[in-house]
Amino acid sequence: MPPKRKRAEDDTVAAATSSTRATRSSARQSTGSTKDDSAPKSTSTKKSSSTKEASKATTKSEAPAAKKAKTTAKASTSTTKGTAKKTAPKKSAKAIEFSAPGTASPHMRLSSLFCFSSHNVKKTIRSDDEPSASKSLPLIPDPLPSTPPLEPVAQPKPKAPAPAAAAAPAKQASVSKLEPYSPDRAAALFKKYADEDDPNVIGPEGFSNMCTEAQIALDGAGPLILAWQLNAKEMAKFTKDEWNTGTQSLKISSLSGLSMAVSDLETLLIQGKPAAKGSAGKKDPYDKFAYNKYAADPSAAFQTLYSFCFTLAKPEQSRNIDMETSTAFWSVLLVPKYSIMSEVLEFIAEKGSYKATNKDLWSMMLEFCRTVQPSLQDYEADGAWPTLLDDFVAWKKAKMGNGASAE
Repeated sequence: MPPKRKRAEDDTVAAATSSTRATRSSARQSTGSTKDDSAPKSTSTKKSSSTKEASKATTKSEAPAAKKAKTTAKASTSTTKGTAKKTAPKKSAKAIEFSAPGTASPHMRLSSLFCFSSHNVKKTIRSDDEPSASKSLPLIPDPLPSTPPLEPVAQPKPKAPAPAAAAAPAKQASVSKLEPYSPDRAAALFKKYADEDDPNVIGPEGFSNMCTEAQIALDGAGPLILAWQLNAKEMAKFTKDEWNTGTQSLKISSLSGLSMAVSDLETLLIQGKPAAKGSAGKKDPYDKFAYNKYAADPSAAFQTLYSFCFTLAKPEQSRNIDMETSTAFWSVLLVPKYSIMSEVLEFIAEKGSYKATNKDLWSMMLEFCRTVQPSLQDYEADGAWPTLLDDFVAWKKAKMGNGASAE
């Protein structure tokens, strides 16, 4: 081989050898750096593990103290509860609310329409084992030791007590005494029951108080008759102009006069009886010109009252009145006069599908009560009765047929 070529080969081998050594040294350096980097991590890992062990040891050492604190708290709570049980009265049942007995009815009461709830007051009944605040149980003494019975000793007979005088009957709360009519007195009476917010109006609350103090039953026809006589435009409400005009016409300025005027008309138009005549030579408590006119034709007078009540109950922007209001009015206007009306109300309540009353149904209901007997023998199917009344007749006939078949 020529010398030059051999030297070139030796140089190539030497270069390759040096590059291999450089590669190995760099690999060694990288390995060393990797070992150096991993050393702190292992150190930190050791430190974190030691910290965890220390925290566990601390938790274990604190556990007994926490348990003791919880035990002490539980003991104090139980002591407090025990003291409360000894001092507080025992309650084994919750209070129960219920409506007063005898107030349930298939239709709304008239007093409810005046925003009153005197017949639906809820009472509270407590359980028998709950002690009453007003009464306490007597202490039972320890039994005495048994002793031999003693012989009875003769005692003088007690004298019979003198007969007590008969107790005077309790007097009913009376309204104010009769007084002659006076515009100023009538204005003062209006002011007494006027609203605080609007002194020119007697609202539902004042209306309720006035009727109660005048002994006008809120669940009867009296409030409707009073509204009729004063020509009220809204239910349970009087304006000052309505009051002044009505009381001046009736010459009434006291509760007693108001009560007598309403009572006389209720007796005449609802019960169908003439009012008791006053004693001769005694002045009437109010102007009876209107009453005498009604007494001359009670049927026409009742028709006027009945028509007025529809206008009174009907909202201003509506042509109908709701069925609850209708049944409430019928219960005090028609039920006392016509027995068949009770069955009509029962039918309406049972069906529950009739929502309102228009003027035609309101008028025909009175005509139906006047012309049809409870036995339905006077009923004419082609009489163009409202649908409600045709449905009632079919319902009653089915009821009568079931009763006959059962016999």
